[in-house]
Amino acid sequence: MRIAIIGTGGVGGYLGAKLWKADNEVIFVARGNHLASLQHNGLLLESPEGNFTVRSIFTDTLNNLPPFDLIIIAVKSFDTKAAANLAMPVLKNDTIVISIQNGVENEDILARALGNQHVLGGVAYIFSTIAAPGVIRHEGGTGKFKFGEMDGTISNRCLKLNEIFQKAEINSEPIENVRRLLWDKWIFICGLGGMTAYTRKPIGEIISEPSLKTMLNEVTQEAAMIARAKKIDSFEGIEAKTIKHFERLPFRTTSSMYYDITHGKRIELDALNGAIVRFGKELNILTPANEIIYNSLKEFAQSIS
Repeated sequence: MRIAIIGTGGVGGYLGAKLWKADNEVIFVARGNHLASLQHNGLLLESPEGNFTVRSIFTDTLNNLPPFDLIIIAVKSFDTKAAANLAMPVLKNDTIVISIQNGVENEDILARALGNQHVLGGVAYIFSTIAAPGVIRHEGGTGKFKFGEMDGTISNRCLKLNEIFQKAEINSEPIENVRRLLWDKWIFICGLGGMTAYTRKPIGEIISEPSLKTMLNEVTQEAAMIARAKKIDSFEGIEAKTIKHFERLPFRTTSSMYYDITHGKRIELDALNGAIVRFGKELNILTPANEIIYNSLKEFAQSIS
């Protein structure tokens, strides 16, 4: 396939590297020092699955390039509209655009800009980061990716995409009702990401401190209330399931938002805990725990944006 990766960060870089190694034509979009290093040295993927260097085209624009069969959007949520603008000139009628991002609004943003017929939803279960300019480090997680049509079905193109991923030795699965899974992960990330970024502590310390564990419970409960009010799903027992998930994580586990805030990078606050506060106001649902996180972090978020 001819593939564009818009957002050559931890997730996009991992996927693009694996797809390139499987003899697909992959073009990578990045920016800044990361792009300069990629153009000079290639992309080094460091992973328990094996290390290798990608030699391909690295750019900050797709203008004047032929259209793509597959476009993977893996930017931070605040760059979704910009990613759609990059993708627009290189679409053809059957181009697949898959969003693999945090948050529950990105797919709708992409669909409004590019057309519903192009967009798939995707969920990543992996922890990988830009370890240094030009270096993607896959540090943990199963490295699994699930995706599906936003109308809740598994289409032929989902099956085709799964074949492409499997040939690239990417652990993937086409699923029904991907929207529910996006919200399920959102509830989890709002708890893990919000609390680790707010406290600057790993999940083990948060769970070990009674007052912080109580707040973690409240953050999770508020997110679940929003999801139910949005009529996404009944999410029966999601709070207990999510807390048990937190308790199973290694003690030192943090999150991408923790990583970003401790490295002076822009954070996805508005797509996560900020979205809970915003949705709560729309739905007349009180969200005090998430408001504490949002109010604590918004000044930092605004200073970096």
